[in-house]
Amino acid sequence: MNIKKGYYYVFYKFYKFGEWSPSDFPSDFTATFAITVLEVLFLGTLKFYYIEFVDRNDPFVLISFQTIVPLVIVVLVNYFAFINNDRWKKYVTEFDQWPRNKNLIGTYVVIGILVFIIVNLIIAINIMGQVTGIH
Repeated sequence: MNIKKGYYYVFYKFYKFGEWSPSDFPSDFTATFAITVLEVLFLGTLKFYYIEFVDRNDPFVLISFQTIVPLVIVVLVNYFAFINNDRWKKYVTEFDQWPRNKNLIGTYVVIGILVFIIVNLIIAINIMGQVTGIH
């Protein structure tokens, strides 16, 4: 599976979760928002690791060019990949046709990605707390 198809598969899993859960928002919007949040959390984790291991003097400023540009790029990529067109519908149909076993393996991979991002965020926040003296 290539990266693009994997990206759409993560979207598919969030889309299916959005259909299953009671929500007033459309499932495609919910899935796009969830992916965007995960990507922003991952970028934050990378920034924390950068500060810890590369440049401890680099100030983390939330409203700065360094943080706004990657955030805008993430939002634009997700907008053009999912909201702007209906290409995702083709992938949802394709992934719905996958055998149950293959979809189950994909579910575990997506859960693994989620756990990886969340655990890394917790570790990075802990490291940043030690660097700044905040516990």
